[in-house]
Amino acid sequence: MFSNFHWGHGITIFYIFFVGVVITALIASFSVDHSLVVDDYYATDLAYQKRYDKTVNSIKSPILFITQDDSAQETAIGFKTAKLVSGKAQWYRPSDQSADFIVTLEDTITKVSTESLLKGKWILKVEWTIDGTTSYAEEQIFIN
Repeated sequence: MFSNFHWGHGITIFYIFFVGVVITALIASFSVDHSLVVDDYYATDLAYQKRYDKTVNSIKSPILFITQDDSAQETAIGFKTAKLVSGKAQWYRPSDQSADFIVTLEDTITKVSTESLLKGKWILKVEWTIDGTTSYAEEQIFIN
């Protein structure tokens, strides 16, 4: 049976196996979501120093508090101040960009319902302005 088998047959079998592996890898790569974490990552990278300065501002005056109530299925974003606060809170889902959303902060406490949110890890990116000073903070939130 193997008496007629020679090196040419071996090369042919190896080539067919190699092409099969490449085609399988190609088909598998089309099924993976290759979306970027952030659409405008160049602009985000260039603005890093500004975000760093805003983070330093939030560390200098720690007035932000975030509380999560799993039983009421809501998260409260608040500020320990009587001054006028304006800003926004971006709910960022690392594993699914289409689930991201932004909440406008116009009061000292803003409550967000987490009932309809996907379960798992979220990153809450909060940017606010008080008396002309803009601050920024991030906190990880886990929705159960």
